[in-house]
Amino acid sequence: MCKRKFEDEEEQPSKVARKAGAVDIDAQVVDSMGQLPPFPDPLPEQHAKFEHSLPPENPEYTGGKSLFLAGSIEMGKAVQWQKQMAATLRDLPITICNPRRGNWDPNVTKSAKDALFKQQVVWELSALEKVDLICFFFDANTVSPVTMMELGLWASSGKVIVCCDSRFWRAGNIHLVCERYNVPFVEKFEDLVTAVKERLVKDGLNTA
Repeated sequence: MCKRKFEDEEEQPSKVARKAGAVDIDAQVVDSMGQLPPFPDPLPEQHAKFEHSLPPENPEYTGGKSLFLAGSIEMGKAVQWQKQMAATLRDLPITICNPRRGNWDPNVTKSAKDALFKQQVVWELSALEKVDLICFFFDANTVSPVTMMELGLWASSGKVIVCCDSRFWRAGNIHLVCERYNVPFVEKFEDLVTAVKERLVKDGLNTA
């Protein structure tokens, strides 16, 4: 689903002057710390109601449940955990909201007045509010300040699962926040996948 339509024409990035040199944040990243298992091969058969939504298009929420992939991106430095999560869960009737969009212009200013930056942030905030479940993955090779901020916003919501490797620079803080707010916490990606599946089913997902 790639309609790529914008809610507000005034916010359309094509009307904003940008410098050349966009970064491909979908490029393959070497998993030097061994944080991910092998990519699923063969891929699970995709469910008819599976939706993998990327900004700027608005999710259609065609599946029975919805999941936001909140976690490390860091301008493409983080391992491709989002792509692997989506591939692993594609046999379920769910909508996945993935903020890791293909190319990103490093010259975009992190200002509320910047149209492209605002579009990205608003897309994420809206999806975070609407989804049934939010899973966090903290890449141990990143700093991930925005991910930590988002965890702070949603830790008490009752719809969060966290995966944080003990090698992450603020792993202790993350672990204690999860303990405080009774957030399910794992240290391995494989366990995050299992926890997400179990929670979706527990919350009423019909996998048929």
